[in-house]
Amino acid sequence: MKILVPHDGSAISDKAFNKAIVFAKKLNYEIILLHIIDLELLKADSITKYIHEKSELKKANAQLLTYLKLGSESMLKDRIREAKKENVKVRFTLGIGSTPEGIVNVANSENVDFIIIGSRGLSSEGKDERDRLRILGSVARHVSEIAVCPVMIIK
Repeated sequence: MKILVPHDGSAISDKAFNKAIVFAKKLNYEIILLHIIDLELLKADSITKYIHEKSELKKANAQLLTYLKLGSESMLKDRIREAKKENVKVRFTLGIGSTPEGIVNVANSENVDFIIIGSRGLSSEGKDERDRLRILGSVARHVSEIAVCPVMIIK
């Protein structure tokens, strides 16, 4: 039995992960901690406007992807340690692509029993009060609409 927890480094993702630990302990589930790297980031003008040769662009993208993967693993290593302290089986996986679709693709390929996701992600932190009044972020909403397994959204 598996729980998928997408994590973007935000405080609400930490809350979702902590809730997953509670469920995993009680139900003897495995947690799959997921970080998605959005490929749109690699197409950003700030990265590509100085590289004109295709071979150099591919090389730069590969290097950037390696750094992003190492960074995401480093960002989540403390969370993995927390779960292991609680005797919960946990593993990290990296997804690449559009965030909602990437989450659902991993959920499907891993045949998870349910997803626990934060209601709003890192992109909503630090926004003004008007934006914070929205309960559900676009990623959590989209995942809840397209996932075939149950989705628990943590506020």
